Amino acid sequence: MSSNAAKVLADRSARDAAKARLDNRYAVIKADIAERGVAGRLTDEAIEQAKLMFDEAVVLVEEHPAVVAGTLSTLVLWFLRNPIMGLIQKLRDQAAY
Repeated sequence: MSSNAAKVLADRSARDAAKARLDNRYAVIKADIAERGVAGRLTDEAIEQAKLMFDEAVVLVEEHPAVVAGTLSTLVLWFLRNPIMGLIQKLRDQAAY
């Protein structure tokens, strides 16, 4: 057998093995979709991503608590800016009497 024929046989064997792996993986995915459905898979993925994001947020807060506290206090002051400015204006008006 020539080297070209041996290479063709080896390539064919590798191709067949890759196709078998692909077919097996496709069968597993198809069975999983039939069992849980697309919505179930998407829900599981969303929950997993949310858990990962929460874990990253916890690590961030543990590493930089002052930055997180400053950011949260700034957001609170921003949302309460109108009532705070109204209170300051009311106190100024009372002081003017």
